[in-house]
Order: sequence, then C-alpha cells, then structure tokens
Amino acid sequence: MNPSPVPWGPRRNSSSAPKPPTDGLIRIVLKKPYADGTVAVDLDPLSLLARLAACVPPPRHHTVRYAGVLAAASQWRSRIAPGAEPDSKPRRKRRSRYRPWAELLARSLGVDALACPACQGRMRLVALVRNPLSIAWHLA
Repeated sequence: MNPSPVPWGPRRNSSSAPKPPTDGLIRIVLKKPYADGTVAVDLDPLSLLARLAACVPPPRHHTVRYAGVLAAASQWRSRIAPGAEPDSKPRRKRRSRYRPWAELLARSLGVDALACPACQGRMRLVALVRNPLSIAWHLA
C-alpha cells in the first residue's frame, strides 16, 4: 500500500485517491467508505460550519454521562469516587437566576457602577425613578 501524498486523500494506492477540490470546497475524508463507495464528502465552508455548530451542546448541558458505579445514584459511588473537599469560605446560595444590575455591569463591562466618583465609597440604590419630574427630588 502506498500512502497518499496529499493529506485529503485516503490511505490507498495513488491511482484511487480522490482529486482535491478546486472550487472552494472542503473535503472530508471518511474513515470507512459508504456502501455506495463514497470515500470523501465535499462541503462548502458555510455547510461545514453549520454541521460543526450542530455538534456543540447547549450551555449548561452535561456532555458526559456516567453509568454503573460512577453514576450519581449508585450505592457504591461513595466507595470509589473521592468526596468533595469543603470550601474555605461559605458560598451564597441563590434561589433564582436574577442578578443585580450592578453585578451584570461589573461582569460584562468591567465597570463598578456602585463606586462613588467623588469619594470612591459604595453607593446604594435608593429608588428606581421612571417619572422625569421626580428626579430632582431623589437627587437632592
């Protein structure tokens, strides 16, 4: 067997190697030929990206599932899997997915919206003003 001199060709003799695409297509060489003899698939870049994007799991979705003694409900899991180490500081538990607006600004833009520009102290939210006539009263 002669290895193919081109990276997109299969590992066969050079006479049966498929020709590289010349019209901007990307060639995907299959591990095993299809029943009809197809050894490679030519895709345009947008179709390839669409197929790759379909393989990406949604956010916060587990991609690894355990079975047997490593499964979460297994009675023997505590004997095999190491236990979780306790954290040094207690974590706040949130019951909802709500995040305060100041925390969102700090995470996304790196801006501390509650820092006072004059004294660098912490400000607090007094009121959410929707009426333009009451702005002066709240700022006084």
